[in-house]
Parts: sequence; C-alpha cells; structure tokens
Amino acid sequence: MTGSETLCVPAAGDCDCGSHLRIEAMNPPAPNLICPECGTANSIHQVECCHCQVPLLKRYLWAIGSGLDPYRVGELVGDRYLVQGKHLLLDLLPGEPAPSVDNTSQLYRPYLRLFPKRPHVPELFGALSLPEGELLLLEHAPVSCIDIADAKVAPGLTHAAPLTTIWEKANLVRRLNWLWQIISLWPALVAENVALTLLNPQLLRAEGSLVRLLQLQAGHNPTLADLGKFWQTHFSFSDQGENFQQAFTILCQHMQDPQETTPEFIRDTLETLFQQALDHLGYEYHYDIASRSDQGPSRTRNEDKCFPERDLTSQSQVLALVCDGVGGHEGGDVASGLAIDILEETLTPLKLLEMSPATVEQAIQTAIRRTNDAINQRNDTEQRHERQRMGTTVVGALMEHAHLYLAHIGDSRAYWINRWGCYQLTLDDDVASRDVRLGMSTYHQALELPYGGSLVQALGMAPSQHLHPTVERFLLDEEGILLLCSDGLSDFNRVETYWPQYLLPVLQGQLALTAAAEQLIDLANRLNGHDNVTVVLIHCRVKNAAGVIDLDYSDIVCQGELPEVTDITMGYVPPPDPADLDLTVSQIVEPPQPQPKPPPAQRSRSQAWLLLLVAVGVATAALGFLAVMTSMNRSVVEPSPSPLTPPQ
Repeated sequence: MTGSETLCVPAAGDCDCGSHLRIEAMNPPAPNLICPECGTANSIHQVECCHCQVPLLKRYLWAIGSGLDPYRVGELVGDRYLVQGKHLLLDLLPGEPAPSVDNTSQLYRPYLRLFPKRPHVPELFGALSLPEGELLLLEHAPVSCIDIADAKVAPGLTHAAPLTTIWEKANLVRRLNWLWQIISLWPALVAENVALTLLNPQLLRAEGSLVRLLQLQAGHNPTLADLGKFWQTHFSFSDQGENFQQAFTILCQHMQDPQETTPEFIRDTLETLFQQALDHLGYEYHYDIASRSDQGPSRTRNEDKCFPERDLTSQSQVLALVCDGVGGHEGGDVASGLAIDILEETLTPLKLLEMSPATVEQAIQTAIRRTNDAINQRNDTEQRHERQRMGTTVVGALMEHAHLYLAHIGDSRAYWINRWGCYQLTLDDDVASRDVRLGMSTYHQALELPYGGSLVQALGMAPSQHLHPTVERFLLDEEGILLLCSDGLSDFNRVETYWPQYLLPVLQGQLALTAAAEQLIDLANRLNGHDNVTVVLIHCRVKNAAGVIDLDYSDIVCQGELPEVTDITMGYVPPPDPADLDLTVSQIVEPPQPQPKPPPAQRSRSQAWLLLLVAVGVATAALGFLAVMTSMNRSVVEPSPSPLTPPQ
C-alpha cells in the first residue's frame, strides 16, 4: 500500500471477516493559516481571522534555489510553508520568528545592503537548509497570480506584471517614469554587483507606476552600453510619435560611449523628456490634505506636532511635516514644536519647479541641519544632559506638480498608497535597520534584539556634523495617497494591515480624506494606544486632457498572456549577451569583489549636445523649449550620507 491510500473499516452490515477492505484515495487535511494575533487556525482562503476578525497576514515568499524542486503544489516545506507555485510559498505561521540566515555568506549581502531600496528590491526573510538544497526566502517580492499554480488573485499577492509585457499598454509618461526609476537604481546595484538584474526582462516588473525587482541576479556588472542595447531591444516609443522615439534612440546610442555617459546624465535626460511628456499630455496635479494628532489613551500630553494643522483642498504645492518628540526624554513637545516652526519657515518659500533637484535637496538638507542646531543649542544653553536632552524625529514632504521630495530623521514614516498596494518609502533610523544595512542580520532577526527599535539619530541629540538626513526624490504620475505618520500608528504594522479598509476607499471615492484621517487616529488608539499618534494624509489627484489617470493592467494579469519565470539562480551568473538574456541554473559561487570606481565624469559638450537634440526634437512636437533649457543646467548631487557611516 502506498502513502496515498488508506484502509477503511467496513460499514455496518458489510462483511466483518476483515478480508474485504476498501482502498480509498487519502484526502489530507486542508492546511491552516495561524492568526498571529490570537493563534486561531484559519482556512488559507479567509481574509479575516474567524475569531478576532483581524485581517490575516498572507506572507507569500519567493523561494530561490533547487531545494523546492521535489515538492509539489499543496505540499508542506519544513512543516510551515505551503507550496503555491514553482517558486512561491505561503507562510502558515506568520507569527513565528523567521528562519535564521548566515550573515557571513556573500549570497545574502546584496539583499541586506540594498534594504533601503524597498519597495524596489525585495527583502530577505530567511533561508532554509533542506536535504534537497538551500532555499533563499524573499519577502515583499512582486509576486502575483502569474506565479501561483491556480492563477487566481488572492489577498497578499500583488498586481505586478513583467515590464516588457505591459510596456505597450502604458502611456508615454508612465514609460519614462519606469526608465527613470531603473537608471536611479543603477548605481546602488552596481555597487553590490547585481546590476545584471536590470537587464533581465524576467526580473523587471511593474505595479502601477512603481518598478519592482522579483529578485537580484549577481554577476559581473554590465556597462551602461549594455543597458542601452537592452533598452533598444525591449522598449520602444515608436507608437508615441517620431520625436520621442528619435530622442530615445539618440539617448541609447549615446550610452554606448562610457567616457561620455553617466547614470546622472541619463536620469537628467529622462526627466527632461518626462516633464515634456507631462506638458504634451496636459497633466494636472491637485493635492488635498487632512491632518490629525492625538495624545492617545496612555499619555498625559501630546509630544507630536504636524504641519499643516488644518485641512486644505486643491493645493498646487504642498509642505507637510510630522514630528514626534523622542520618548523618554524631557521636552519632547518643545523640540517637535521648534522643529515644525523652523522647517515651515525655511521650506515654505521654496518653488520646486523653478529650482534644480540638486538645489532643492541641498535646501532641505540645510533646513534640517539648521533645525538640529537650534534644538541642540537650546539643550546646551539649558545644560541638558543625556536623557534630559530634548529631541524629535521628523518626516517631511515637499510636493509640486509631479515632483515629490521626502526627508526624514528618526522613525516617523512615509507611505505611498495607490490602488494596487501600500509601500513604505522611508527607512527607520533605528538599530535594526542599521544592522541590516551593515549586512549583520535580516530585518526580522534585528527586530528581535533588545534594542532593535532604538533610534540611532534624531534632531537635537548631537551636532549637525554627526547628522545624516535622508532626502529622496520621486516622480508621480498616478493618483495616490501619501501618508506621513508617527510610530503611534505605524507600530505593529497597522498601516500595512489596514490600508485596504481605511485608505483604499478614499481612492475609490467611497470615503472622505478627513474621515480617513480620523479613522486612522481611532485605529491607532484602539489597537496600539501606547503613544501619541499623528497622521497627515495628502491625496494626489492626477488627470490629463483625456480625463482621470487610471492606468490599470490587471486586465491582462492572470489571463495567460504573461511568461512564466523559469530556472531562477541564487548566485553568480556569467554575464550573458545583453541581446539574448536568459536565466540558467549555474553553480552557486561567491559574487566578484567590487572593482574600484573611476572618478565621476564631468558633463561633456557631447552630453550637452544630446540634451539639445532631445530638446529640439521634443520642442518640434510643441512641448516647450524653455523647460528643457532649464533642465539642461541642472547639476546632480550624490545621495545623502548614510547614517551608518561616520563622517570622515
């Protein structure tokens, strides 16, 4: 008798001699998903826990390696993970600790070092050592119904699709935004020897306007010339007009000269085209703002502050701030209030469209350092020491037209919510995040440390030369909600869990923004309640000459039009011909050591000539020459210094 059969006892009235036994196919018990909140077993198809009614955490993990080969869909791996597809697992015990990872292995290092690049890069969840081989488990990967065996949309899956498949369904603005994101990722991936990822069509996915990588592919880094060839092979603008196609072709050809082209130059050129495309298609942006703050049920005073303090509608430019006085320190409310006052005074006059990105970023950095110095000086004047020193976190947003600048210090967060998902845009300045970026542990492991949530920097705690603000820039081409909040809301993953109930209805026109802000405050007080809570919601409404922008590709997802990802490798792969990329299984070896970087090249006359060609070509399509000439004069600054690296 095989393991798939069972002996059945004869029913009453049947022969009881024991010789007439029926053999039936065994039906194994259905797997259960254990609620991390109350421990109740639930069907994997349930959305909410049948006992506590909390939305169930559906943690889908992308599995890399040969260890999964012998398993079939529906089988359990390690008594915890349910096989859902060739590379897809569902964690049935999402409340249990993640499996440990050997932090000395170079295989894991790129995922840890690129942790700040979420949500573009998936997060390393853990690793499993199975008799059949090792499995690398990735969390927050852009897995969708094309990766699951029954090709059904399910909670926890994304709406991501291969970029090359949905390219032709996107408009001009969306395509340029995708390419801008890819080249923005290039320097960081080159530094970790995984830039080959950006030349692999099986690993490039998009979810709405966001480019997301299914996994990282290690190997000898390709060149910008290789990237240009890949773009010419897989992407086209021929259906968007001759001038845009010509400008794109010139850019790709210019990328063949390694002495003349830099990632910054390519990014500047794409942003020039992006701005021209916005004008060409008549894009309009309007921002509505709702802010709320509450001391919470367990605090005697509110040390959170925010700006603006009143609701606003149909704004063309936005400054939004959330500050959280550092817990356990005296004068947190004074520090947060002082920070709001100085940042508002300094940043409100900025006109983003009249300034280069480098100038805006520098102005934000200067404002944050000025604020830090003011709080720090007050601490010194009042002779405050150690825990008597007052400090505050800050997260701030500057928005105008399609441009979003985010800055933060501490653990107050920014999230972007669209119709397809909720994405954390900032990385906490705490011990856990620092350890991940240093390659010491996964985020789940680091959070288990006694001081994992302790801040490594905040405003007012040290002189500005020891402060490392993070300033990032985003291009917006879709409707969405930017959420700024203190940890009174974000703790315990409340935003990630409840955004479909409290924020998605705003985008669907079923809930007012002000009501959503009030409901989030109530949610935080009911389920957290341990701290003050502050939220600022900015609803970005976008439309063009054709009406409201709603580029939805879900009509082709799960319809059998998307290619299956095959033969995923865990480690180093010799660089293939960019014109004939494929993923082949190879022996796992250590990635090559980083090569010394050449000094950054200055913009040459030929680079300026290319921008001029782009400008002239687009201008002939009545897109405007003045904005292009302004963009030609933009300079590029290096990314903000890392808070992990002490100043030299």
